[in-house]
Amino acid sequence: DGGSPPLLGSATLTIGISDINDNCPLFTDSQINVTVYGNATVGTPIAAVQAVDKDLGTNAQITYSYSQKVPQASKDLFHLDENTGVIKLFSKIGGSVLQSHKLTILANGPGCIPAVITALVSVIKVIFRPPEIVPRYIANEIDGVVYLKELEPVNTPIAFFTIRDPEGKYKVNCYLDGEGPFRLSPYKPYNNEYLLETTKPMDYELQQFYEVAVVAWNSEGFHVKRVIKVQLLDDNDNAPIFLQPLIELTIEENNSPNAFLTKLYATDADSGERGQVSYFLGPDAPSYFSLDSVTGILTVSTQLDREEKERYRYTVRAVDGGKPPRESVATVALTVLDKNDNSPRFINKDFSFFVPENFPGYGEIGVISVTDADAGRNGWVALSVVNQSDIFVIDTGKGMLRAKVSLDREQQSSYTLWVEAVDGGEPALSSTAKITILLLDINDNPPLVLFPQSNMSYLLVLPSTLPGSPVTEVYAVDKDTGMNAVIAYSIIGRRGPRPESFRIDPKTGNITLEEALLQTDYGLHRLLVKVSDHGYPEPLHSTVMVNLFVNDTVSNESYIESLLRKEPEINIEEKEPQISIEPTHRKVESVSCMPTLVALSVISLGSITLVTGMGIYICLRKGKKHPREDENLEVQIPLKGKIDLHMRERKPMDISNI
Repeated sequence: DGGSPPLLGSATLTIGISDINDNCPLFTDSQINVTVYGNATVGTPIAAVQAVDKDLGTNAQITYSYSQKVPQASKDLFHLDENTGVIKLFSKIGGSVLQSHKLTILANGPGCIPAVITALVSVIKVIFRPPEIVPRYIANEIDGVVYLKELEPVNTPIAFFTIRDPEGKYKVNCYLDGEGPFRLSPYKPYNNEYLLETTKPMDYELQQFYEVAVVAWNSEGFHVKRVIKVQLLDDNDNAPIFLQPLIELTIEENNSPNAFLTKLYATDADSGERGQVSYFLGPDAPSYFSLDSVTGILTVSTQLDREEKERYRYTVRAVDGGKPPRESVATVALTVLDKNDNSPRFINKDFSFFVPENFPGYGEIGVISVTDADAGRNGWVALSVVNQSDIFVIDTGKGMLRAKVSLDREQQSSYTLWVEAVDGGEPALSSTAKITILLLDINDNPPLVLFPQSNMSYLLVLPSTLPGSPVTEVYAVDKDTGMNAVIAYSIIGRRGPRPESFRIDPKTGNITLEEALLQTDYGLHRLLVKVSDHGYPEPLHSTVMVNLFVNDTVSNESYIESLLRKEPEINIEEKEPQISIEPTHRKVESVSCMPTLVALSVISLGSITLVTGMGIYICLRKGKKHPREDENLEVQIPLKGKIDLHMRERKPMDISNI
């Protein structure tokens, strides 16, 4: 209080906090494992579950019960105390009792959702200790995982295992459970020692992880399992593999620079850097091909020409990143496809052919050779005649030029035509060539006699004509050329008083008087003249009748005509005409002396000779008054005889190609 001195008084105040139900039961674990031996006594507690509720009093009251999912057989075997949570063996364990039981237990609190715990009960028939497995690892082991390289040889040891019975009363056996290339075998000379080793090479690319278990059991049936995990380590044991060992590609010629060809792809089954693939060109690849080492894209940097080279073949390499690296090789086969970039090309710009005339229709004149550097349809060439197609035709396949009709040199000696070659491309390309055809003459025309014009014509020859004087001529022409047109004249038949008095020049056809005409030579002289060429292989000829009437005058033409109409009996004398006729001139000179001898004989006869001379003089004077007009007198009378003036002897001749 406030007095002096102050006095004190004290009392104790107690404050109590009332509990409310704000907590529910909780288990510290979600699962417990329980082992029960087969000879356990009924009523023996095998486990106890306990949940915690932080409340007090009735708020903390917990009751335990089985879940409805627990089989009735398990409930009958194991009793759960609802207040304490103690699980007791409720009945004796028989031989048919399941060895594993799953007991789901609920902790119930007022106004709360039950807490759950699972008790896994394993029933062991005997109450002995199980065998023991003691491993001793040889291979690298970290945290229960054994690491092996995939290239380890067969029979590589992994671990030793000691299998023993803790009580030393029972025999213990073991085996390896699981799949894999492993073997567990007794390791002699020791007892209960086992060696785990590999049985074949292992491949990381096929399987990277294995899990096996060493299982031990004794004669009483107790089992123990020890799990071993094996992880393989990858090694660079795989080379890259191309999808195809032969990579066949195509590209059209005249491609653009840096044209894309393909993307190479190779796989490597190794992992990490060992599986990373780089690409390279082989040493045989041309310099204008490029290959990206990372992407594998293959390109060509220049234009390709199929006509220069159609196929390319070279190697490419795929190299991995291992140490040492591995590689594989593939072959690239590139075919350059054709484009119609070449026109047909004739072997010659101009073709010349020499063909004998009268060549048979559709005979082979010659081959027009043409090529096209392109391939396929682009290289197909069709030939056609541009001009004069009505006369000439060409075989497209063989290029053989033919004439539709027989060709006559006398009508036209040469032909000039143009041949066009068109290929099969789209669009088509073409070219032309000039063809010259020269016709070679063959002896197909006999000489044509132009004079005399008829076998019935005749010429008056005066008796006073001096020897060596030209009387008339035979004129003929030949349509052939060369030696086929060289004409020779000859007399092959004679008829008359003295027809040998006349001769013919084999070159010119001039007929001259050989000897002086006598009184007995008066009358009609008939000369059968043969006009022959020098053709090969056999000459052709024509004949004409030359009629010479020796007389002073023509007083009775009808009489002469009657003589001409009679068929002459002439013996044919086949003599080859001689072109060289120099000896004939000497004969003419000797004959020219005959008038002098005759004159001397006349003078010696005296008066008779004088009378005769006067008579001759008078006749000569009369002849001068008609200025020699009668010397070349001709009477044209139609030919009615059997001798044909223009008779042509045609004989077959072989014609060969030139």
